[in-house]
Amino acid sequence: MIINLALGIVTLSVLLVTVRVLRGPSWGDRIMAFDFLSVNLVVLIALIAVKFRLIVMLDAALVLSLLGFLSTVALTRYLLLGRVMR
Repeated sequence: MIINLALGIVTLSVLLVTVRVLRGPSWGDRIMAFDFLSVNLVVLIALIAVKFRLIVMLDAALVLSLLGFLSTVALTRYLLLGRVMR
């Protein structure tokens, strides 16, 4: 029952953060919302893995967390410097 409640709360959070990513007033707000969205999706995948006892899903959560971190760094670097690489 607790896992189902957590799944509902995290799903609602994903939907609200998606709205912020799409309608953010500035690029900084959108990047922060995108980072929070990637964290929420990792938690959602981990909760699904626990609920259905799928260990393989935890690997997907790890990959998604790495991609979320790298994309947040790349977007922030592009916003601040105008380029991602040297």
